[in-house]
Amino acid sequence: MRVLTILVAVSCVVMSSGCDVLDPARPTVQQDSEVFGNLLDVERSADDPGRWVLRVKVGAPRSVRSADEDIGKPTPTVEEGLVATIAVGGDAVVVVQDQPGEIEAIDPGTEIVVLPVSGTTEMYGSDDLRLEASLVMDFATYRRWRLPKLDSPVADVADDSTQINSSGSETAPFPLDGGSVLYFSARLRRPANPDDGWHGAVRDGLSVPEIGADSRERSYRTEITDDGWSPPELVRFPDLGDALKVRVTWIAADETACLVTVSTQGESPWIGRATRSSASASWSPLERLDALGPDAQGGVYLTGSSTKIVFVTSRGGGTHSDLYFFDPKTEQGPAPLEPPIFTARSEWSPRTGPHGELLFNRGDRQLLFKDRQIRSLRLPGPHRVPFTQSAIADDGRWVFFCMPRYRSPELDEDIFVAPVSGDFEFGEPVSVDEWRP
Repeated sequence: MRVLTILVAVSCVVMSSGCDVLDPARPTVQQDSEVFGNLLDVERSADDPGRWVLRVKVGAPRSVRSADEDIGKPTPTVEEGLVATIAVGGDAVVVVQDQPGEIEAIDPGTEIVVLPVSGTTEMYGSDDLRLEASLVMDFATYRRWRLPKLDSPVADVADDSTQINSSGSETAPFPLDGGSVLYFSARLRRPANPDDGWHGAVRDGLSVPEIGADSRERSYRTEITDDGWSPPELVRFPDLGDALKVRVTWIAADETACLVTVSTQGESPWIGRATRSSASASWSPLERLDALGPDAQGGVYLTGSSTKIVFVTSRGGGTHSDLYFFDPKTEQGPAPLEPPIFTARSEWSPRTGPHGELLFNRGDRQLLFKDRQIRSLRLPGPHRVPFTQSAIADDGRWVFFCMPRYRSPELDEDIFVAPVSGDFEFGEPVSVDEWRP
């Protein structure tokens, strides 16, 4: 079983080397993989108050042992008394009971999973495993994320299509009018196994896919009223009923122009522009922006411009995406943004701030380009909280973004809101459905 790779690897090292051969003072490098076990204790580092040290008794989780026993399969064993000493710093992600949490909130005895920082796993002697954590998660959450067949069955919960967040995937928030108007995209999430069903609110424009088909994605508009958010309404464009993805990624302040990513079966995504005479009128058919070239998506106009566009593409080769810039006055056409924005990693989800800032993601990290410098943005807390697709409201007071719930076979993305103060300092996040300006 893949989840027990580290148990097998550690067991093989101990049995093949022999306790009298291993030198406790000379570590042996181990394969980086998940570490499973029971939390023994947590201590704050005496040398660095921003770091913690965990001690974990390594072993197979109870539900894994039980599943192996049910099918008559032996569970891999490890050296008796094998303990992992794990360093947890401010860049580690900590998930407790399905939510971002603090390492000290995990009770001793809890079954946890630790994913190491690459290249940090070492063995000292036969019973002392040491590593640096990139992620610490309670096993109950991990089981729902990576081992859905072991997860306890739960009653189906009907998603409310009048709300914004659901058990599906809500992404691409774009706020207007100080955040009181919100455009976002939604789609259903795939079943985790053959006994599972599709997850999410079946809104106007969405339907449960046929077997083997992909879920459609559509954009919606909602606004704050005295009773909270209005029921999200489908953003309709002519002649796009068969498209898999129709995602609004930029809207003019008066809602009379927008940029839209369209993806159809077997074709590369493309960006179109639609207009209308007023915020209450129907949208025009999309004008395809062929000047952006093939494989273009996620387009936004630069702040104050109606011609210069930053967008996402994978045309540079490989499997990663890059941010490209298009200026119609430049004869050579779209070109990748220069370093330090352009790197060998995937950059995606560009958004422009009210003062010309560029927000974008590199992997699961939210970055800001301002004053010709890049910085990583954080939510409050001692550990890193993954969040993506940030968009600043036009008054600069609020940021809308996505945070994941760890689910199989794909993350359940929800939209959150946090206050912005000072130089892009974010406050405590709240689910968008509970937020009021």
